[in-house]
Order: sequence, then structure tokens, then C-alpha cells
Amino acid sequence: MREEVPVIDLRPYLSGADKEAVVRQVADACARIGFLVVSGHGVPEAVVADMLAASRAFFALPVETKLESCPPDPSVFRGYTPMADRSLGQSMGVEAAPDLREGFVAGGTSPLTARNIWPSGATDFADACAAYYRAMDALAGSLMRIFALALGLPENFFDRKVDQQFSDLVAYHYPPTSAEPRPGQLRGGAHTDFGSLTLVYGDPSAKGLQVWTGREWEDIPVVPGAFVVNLGDLMAQWTNDRCIAWSIRPARTGTGHATRSSSSTSPTTTC
Repeated sequence: MREEVPVIDLRPYLSGADKEAVVRQVADACARIGFLVVSGHGVPEAVVADMLAASRAFFALPVETKLESCPPDPSVFRGYTPMADRSLGQSMGVEAAPDLREGFVAGGTSPLTARNIWPSGATDFADACAAYYRAMDALAGSLMRIFALALGLPENFFDRKVDQQFSDLVAYHYPPTSAEPRPGQLRGGAHTDFGSLTLVYGDPSAKGLQVWTGREWEDIPVVPGAFVVNLGDLMAQWTNDRCIAWSIRPARTGTGHATRSSSSTSPTTTC
């Protein structure tokens, strides 16, 4: 049986060599499971490496220093989120323990969003986030054009609909833990994303990201240098569920980067 989540090389589309082949693969993934892993995306390795290095440096700061970057109000989705401070699982309307991770949220300059909250002296972190944000914005634009073709629409159909987006860039850190997790506690609870699409890049050592296939939880392939793409609730609404948004959970406790003896960082961009 084939893997539910396909790995798709975007180079034939980006180069113009064989756009139709890529569009067919993406159309199948969007209609069948709403997840895909993309390689050949053209994002410079240095941009990703700088983002990972800057994120690791931030999360290695003393807790007291990181807490200075917390938002003034919990409803403001910017700045630092402490360990076990939020629960993704509760977004599904169920009781769920706090997620065993910490995070940092940044974004663009849209007037519709709150201002970024940078830690003092974190120029390298801000620069790395800005470069990574621009790269993800460009990749998301290419994916939206592929999605348009997969829906039988003009290639530029979504261009004017996403040109003033206010995407979030989130760096998550999964540090070692010293205590046993609570029953059912995960690194990130089961949830669907709210926007049109999410791009996830994990530390090469990170494993454990899973998607609900409609029958079971399946591990998403780990492909060095590739990005995981999952469709969100907004894309499902835009397409009357022709593109679906299945549940995802960032990690199972006890596997890969969810273990108590390991640490990893994962930048995530939600559009």
C-alpha cells in the first residue's frame, strides 16, 4: 500500500519542464489527505540553516531572558510562549494537557497584526526570521499557484487573494523533559490548522510528526531538506472541501524528538 503522504519534487514545476506532472501529484494529495512533503523547492540551504541556528541560540537563553519577550496579553500571538503554556488539543473542543514545547512567534509588517516582540540584543534572530519569512512567502506563493491549477483554475487565481496575507512564523523547541508526561500529553495535541496552508521544516533529527488518514495516525516521511505542507481549514472552505484538512499532531511522546532525552527545533510558517 502506498504511503498516504507523498513526497513531491517541485523542480519540474518551478523550472517549467513539466508543470502538469507536479500539478497532478499535488491535486491527488490535496483531495486525498491534505498533506504533502515537497523537495526541490528552491529555498536556499543557508536561509534554513541560519533560521535553525538563530532559533537554537534564542531557546538556549536563560528562561528569565526569554520571558522578557512574552506578549503583554495572551491573545497577542507574538513573542515567546513558555514551555507547556498552551494546548493545541483544546482547539478541537476536548480536554487536553498542555503541549510539551516552547515557542517564539514572529510575522511580517501587515497593519492587521501585532508588532513583533524581539528579545533585547537579538539582531541576528530578527534578521534570520525575516529572511526565512520571505523565503516561505515565496514558496507559499508557488504552492498557491500549483493549487489553483490543481483546481482547474487559472494559475494566478489566488495571487490577488493572498497578496496582503499576515502569516505567522513560529519556531518551536522540544527540549528534554525530566518528568513523566501526563496521560495523553503530547509535544503538540491533535488539531487542524486554521489558515490556507502551513509549511513545516523540522530539525533533521526530528521525527514523530503524524497525520490522521481517516483510519489511523500515520508518520509523515522525514526527508532531509524538504518541507511538510498541510492544508488548513481556510483552504477546505475556499474549495468546498475539494482540498481537505485532516488532523495533525506534532509528536507522540516517546518517539523521535518527543523523547525526554532529546531536543530539536522546528520553524513553522502558517499562511
